[in-house]
Amino acid sequence: MSGISRLGAEWSYVKIKHQPLKPDGTKRGDPEIECLQCGHVFRGGASRIRSHLLGTKDGVSACDAVYEEDKQKFGKIAQEKSEQQLSKKRKTDLDNLTRSNSDPSAASTSNSSRFNPITSAFQKVDKASADASVARFFYANGLPFNAARSSQYSDMIDQITKMPPGYKPPTYNRIRDELLHQEKARVAADLKSCIDSSAKAGSDLTSDGWSDARSRPLLNFLLLTTKGAQFIKAVDTTGQSKTDDYIADMLSKATEEAGPENVVQVITDSAANCKAAGKLVEQQYPHIFWAPCAAHSLDLLLEAIGKLSWVKNIVKPGKTVLKFVMNHQKSHAIFKQYSKLELLRPG
Repeated sequence: MSGISRLGAEWSYVKIKHQPLKPDGTKRGDPEIECLQCGHVFRGGASRIRSHLLGTKDGVSACDAVYEEDKQKFGKIAQEKSEQQLSKKRKTDLDNLTRSNSDPSAASTSNSSRFNPITSAFQKVDKASADASVARFFYANGLPFNAARSSQYSDMIDQITKMPPGYKPPTYNRIRDELLHQEKARVAADLKSCIDSSAKAGSDLTSDGWSDARSRPLLNFLLLTTKGAQFIKAVDTTGQSKTDDYIADMLSKATEEAGPENVVQVITDSAANCKAAGKLVEQQYPHIFWAPCAAHSLDLLLEAIGKLSWVKNIVKPGKTVLKFVMNHQKSHAIFKQYSKLELLRPG
């Protein structure tokens, strides 16, 4: 593996693409590695390789090509390593206890170094100050609190704690220029792995219309692969008549961008123009077939059920009661007092 000695069975499932080196030739940071099973490229060591193969997150996507018996093997390896670490900790604790029993002065020294009330108090103050600084960063910049649940947030903190004292974060210009280009290249490599998976298992091309914040009508296209959904493009259809020929032309162009050999199905809603466009695509690409959107079909089904007379006779009085309760504060307050449910206005 490029002259780099590694231990552990997990390294036989990857190849090292690049190992950063310091000017003196020693290693600098984790190597860039490629999974031999699915082709995914990422940085890390043995633990991140196991996380990739086992699908246990840790900031790296799961491998969708590894065999189940290999997953079981690496799960056993991870458990053994955890048990070894626990056994080593127990042995260290036992050695310290034995040393303290044989040498009371050593016990006093060991205990004082292990727990110092003054040091502990300062550490608590430092942690409170650090926590407050992190929280203040969120508040001052209007960041959503859900960002703290992001795996990238945890990975950022972990990487910072590994740096030596005096670490300076990247500047405004470096974040918006150099690091942005690096991240774009990394994302492009991840997206390429999605396209590569389509060549093996095929993919679905989906399209749907919506309006943005400026009320512009958009037609978006996504590629659904075994590794997840990939955004292809969004087309501004302002002034365009959404005929079957126009929609079929847009679907054909998106199919060409994704690679016709990678697409096995196109999915749109079941409107007449979309259905006709799907048939045109089937004629152009004989190996591709059209299917209606399941969610849209269910929506139409429920809408049709709602038009039945015996359903309307139940729903209409219910809407009347709901409207009365929602429009009168006193009745709404009584409802909230005796019910934990939320009133929802029908669409």
